[in-house]
Amino acid sequence: MKNSRKLSVNRRGFLKGAAAGAAALVAKTPEAKAEQAQAARSGTALPSAKALAAETEPVSTDVEVLTADHPGSDFMVDIIKSLGFEYIAANPGSSFRSLHESIVNYGANKMPELLTCCHEESSVAMADGYAKVEGKPMAVMAHSTVGLQHASMAIYNAYAGRVPAFIILGNTIDAAARRPGIEWYHSAQDAAAMVRDYTKWDDLPISLVHFAESAVRAYKIAMTPPRGPVVLVADSDLQERPVADLSRMHVPKLTLASPPAGDPTAVAELAKLLVASENPVLLGGQAVRTAQGMKLLVELAELLQAPVSGGKFPSRHPLNQAAGGLVRNADLVVGLEVADFWGTVNNYRDQLERSSRPLTKPGTKLVSISPCALYLKSN
Repeated sequence: MKNSRKLSVNRRGFLKGAAAGAAALVAKTPEAKAEQAQAARSGTALPSAKALAAETEPVSTDVEVLTADHPGSDFMVDIIKSLGFEYIAANPGSSFRSLHESIVNYGANKMPELLTCCHEESSVAMADGYAKVEGKPMAVMAHSTVGLQHASMAIYNAYAGRVPAFIILGNTIDAAARRPGIEWYHSAQDAAAMVRDYTKWDDLPISLVHFAESAVRAYKIAMTPPRGPVVLVADSDLQERPVADLSRMHVPKLTLASPPAGDPTAVAELAKLLVASENPVLLGGQAVRTAQGMKLLVELAELLQAPVSGGKFPSRHPLNQAAGGLVRNADLVVGLEVADFWGTVNNYRDQLERSSRPLTKPGTKLVSISPCALYLKSN
């Protein structure tokens, strides 16, 4: 557990002072108001000494202050830091105001660094691109119902591209805690429902311990192939409620799952098919996720002298070739996590009477290696 940060100005004290100062601006004495009115009527430019004294005398700090020395969002930041996020993108919203403040002040705006965005869709799109380059998720904060609706298209793109994105969704669950007006429109009983068909997993923690465990689980699920976006709801009351002693809070350890592997018997059978094949063709897909994976794919292709079509195979490699003629002449076609393997080896005619025919010659063996069967959502 990280020690509480020592700042030159206590952030909660600063916020409290700011609240008291704001109250002072509107809580002027009747005498001061009368002096100002008289000055306005007579055209006097300078206020009287009495008015100045009324303006500068100490103001009672007996005002309602919505701050705490250590809100739950401070612990949430400890969890986020433990997962190794470099950045967290957000179009600022009130449903995660406490978490926003904790990232900047308690977390010193480092690991993660806040990226202020103008729209939730661009926030998730940035996380999508980041994950494709870095091979790990980037965090995003979205504001309740309206923010998630804005983000939905980019979330769908991440799902379709099998890209891990970690979305923290602000929401106010307790109806009694919602502010009148806008917070009722922007809150929901089940906020994540609108994107549930195109995310891998979501959860609504009701305690900080629950948030910690679910955040680690969400990261693990997002990174386990087939990868995809996850949503973790951060209740606003859970964010803002004070924590008596942060040092007593436990940060769970992240242990990533090993990627799913093919059945050893099936792998051995495929190896025999590849060795015996005269014209094998490899269809590249999502199987390559790391530099080492790319190296192994190149090694396999060169060992077999098998052309590779599509996927993440080096574009300048002589074995990188277009699929059309390759598939027609192949006696073995192996799809390496190809999203639509059937559509790659068949010709489909989109007419009133729809029909299809194989692109492969009779007797061609077809093998698909993919974790797609592990998807459990309708989409």
